[in-house]
Amino acid sequence: MLFRVISMIGAVCLLATSASASDTSSSTDWLKEARIGAFMHFLPGDEASFAKVNDFDVVALAVQLERMGAKYFVFTLGQNLGWFNAPNTTYDRITGYQPGERCAARDLPLELYQELSKKSIRLMLYLPCQAPNWDPRAQKAFGLPEGPKDQPLDIVFAKQWAEVIYEWSSRYGDKVAGWWFDGGYKHIHFNEDIAQIYADAVKRGNPNAIVTFNPGVKKLVHHTLHHTQAEDYTAGELNEPFDFIPESRWVDGSQWHAITYLGSTWGKRDVRYPTEQWQEWFKKVVAKGGAVTLDMGPNMDPAVGPIGAFDAEQEKPFKAIAQP
Repeated sequence: MLFRVISMIGAVCLLATSASASDTSSSTDWLKEARIGAFMHFLPGDEASFAKVNDFDVVALAVQLERMGAKYFVFTLGQNLGWFNAPNTTYDRITGYQPGERCAARDLPLELYQELSKKSIRLMLYLPCQAPNWDPRAQKAFGLPEGPKDQPLDIVFAKQWAEVIYEWSSRYGDKVAGWWFDGGYKHIHFNEDIAQIYADAVKRGNPNAIVTFNPGVKKLVHHTLHHTQAEDYTAGELNEPFDFIPESRWVDGSQWHAITYLGSTWGKRDVRYPTEQWQEWFKKVVAKGGAVTLDMGPNMDPAVGPIGAFDAEQEKPFKAIAQP
């Protein structure tokens, strides 16, 4: 999502397949029932934007999400540039950064949970499958080749990254309902073994947390979204969603789920299609037992409104889409 300098997400095509009852998992029942959630790219990339972590208005956002009808919220812990929205002593220890230098002193996920839980909105978190690939210091510290690009992973690296994941998953426990891991690409040697290591790090913190791994751009022909045996639901990233409708709730045992952007691209604050078109597609998806996550852009300008809030232009169609 938001490819340019900070992203490593590809598009995923959806061809749903039916599954037998033995293939299904009740851990995702809540996601099916939730039907719709919101996603936010909040990705500091320098000192000025990192300072906005302290300005993020969790109360205003929680009120807005409730008003919109969002049943869950997916929040980025961090991505390629190597600035994170929560403390992590394991990451600091491995990289040698000081507390608060790259991992925020403020714990935004914890504060988000505290406000969202009052409104029965679940919290989910986003992380990349690899160390920040625009931070050579972090790459070197984790034993990866240095350079501003995806670097090949191995089990040795995965076990270190899992330590970072586990610090967050153990801290938040059942406060975090699920995780969306990005950049699980074949070209960086992401595989079933690495997926299992990451899933274990998540589920040691919360056995009921659901997890998925985004495999990147795939061809439509003969492709399903089921990526690894470790996943509970499909990553489901789509650039153009309207041609993709599930045949059933399940894709080889994974809960059918799609994520796409409401605006002109990832992280933008406009609306690219008429509300009626979104509504028609969403109704078809949920009728088959699927769930949809819509990416929306956060406000970063205090003169415009609360930091981290969504634009009213996006709030209105989301609310209309989410209507029962």
